Amino acid sequence: MEKIITRDLIVLDLESSSKEEVIKDMAKLIEAQERLHDLQGYMEQVYKREETFPTAIGFEVAIPHGKTDTVKKPTVAFARLKSEVKWSDEENARYIFLIAVPETEAGDMHLQILAQLSRKIMREEFRDQLKNSSEIDELLKILTM
Repeated sequence: MEKIITRDLIVLDLESSSKEEVIKDMAKLIEAQERLHDLQGYMEQVYKREETFPTAIGFEVAIPHGKTDTVKKPTVAFARLKSEVKWSDEENARYIFLIAVPETEAGDMHLQILAQLSRKIMREEFRDQLKNSSEIDELLKILTM
C-alpha cells in the first residue's frame, strides 16, 4: 500500500457536503499527483459505479472506486470528512477511501486493495485510529502498515 497511497493523498477534515462533492474533491487530489490521464473520465466512472451499487460498507466508511484507462497507476486517496454525508439511502459516511485502478490492472490489483482495506476496516482499533489521528503522517503509517 505504501506506493499506492502517499501523504499528499490524505485529507483530514474535508469540508464536502455531498457524496458527489467528496468524490470530486478526492479525485482532484489524485489528479494533482499526476496519477490520472483524464479527471472527468475517471469521475464519470466512479459516479456510474455509485449509481448502480453505492459503496458504503458500514462503520461510516465508503470505498468508491473506478477501474478505467483514465488512471495511470493504482492509487488510494483517503479523506476524513468534517461532517458525515449521506452516501446511500441506508448509510452515511465520514471516512472515504477513493480507489483508482488502471483498466489493465483492474482484476488482481483492484481486489487486493479492496481486501487489504476491508481487513483493516473490520478492526475497531483501526477505525478508532482513523477517527482520532490528528496528523497526516500518523494516518499514513496506519494506512500503510
